[in-house]
Amino acid sequence: MTSAVLYRWRLKPGTEDTFRAAWTEGTKTIHKTCASYGARLHEGADGLFWSYARWPSEDVRKACFERHDFFSMDCFKTMQACIDERFPEIVLTLTDDELAERKVAHPVPVYETERLVLRPIRQDDAEALFPALSDDANMTYWSRGPMQTVTEVHDYLAWNAHGDGCQCWAVERKDGPGEALGWVILMDKAGNQAEIGFMFRPDAQGQGFAREAAAKMLDHAIKVRDFRRIWADVDPDNAPSIRLIERLGLSYEGRLKGNWSTHIGVRDSLIYGMVVPENGPKAPL
Repeated sequence: MTSAVLYRWRLKPGTEDTFRAAWTEGTKTIHKTCASYGARLHEGADGLFWSYARWPSEDVRKACFERHDFFSMDCFKTMQACIDERFPEIVLTLTDDELAERKVAHPVPVYETERLVLRPIRQDDAEALFPALSDDANMTYWSRGPMQTVTEVHDYLAWNAHGDGCQCWAVERKDGPGEALGWVILMDKAGNQAEIGFMFRPDAQGQGFAREAAAKMLDHAIKVRDFRRIWADVDPDNAPSIRLIERLGLSYEGRLKGNWSTHIGVRDSLIYGMVVPENGPKAPL
């Protein structure tokens, strides 16, 4: 269940701007590393600074701080140096939410295909997915190089599992439940559009699993989410992914030059997309 934490500090006079800058850097680091929901910093009339931090759950927050020594980072050291008095933190459990600006996460339903089960991805899929994200060839056209440890994969999956604006399915064989072969992901974009992506272990490639799972996700995107346009971004040299995207029915739209700076250098992007007919079929919600 979603949780929040309240922090309170009395700062040393004259350190307010330094503290705010360090707090911002530290908060962004935690959000990126552990997929927290971010935080807000407030200054009270009594001169105290308050921070309100949101998390997917208290378990996610505890696991994040157990795995990472954030307080050894320069920004957190700077924060500590600015604090004159620290008050006990308060952990809250969300019961009702009427913030108008909140973006409600879409549920990730479980689907079945002929051979596969698509279910919500979890961070504890890290061990099963380590072969996908640690393989040199598999990661050639990814936005970063191969990962070295299961812990690194666990942290990387935080956004897939808890990130705002995405639905991510781990893909399993029906005859091999509990072991993720890879994932497919649907990412909300502005203007009722969505980007799709996928990643599979080397031992699960060449058997049509990615196409079977991605086709089911695409069916969800069209019939349930009712997106008007769906697109994919692929490296020009990633021939297998291009073939899969084209077989899903997406068409080549254009090339973005120098769009990515990666471990193999600056790379172009090929954009493939489809526009969904306004009178296309919809599945019942």
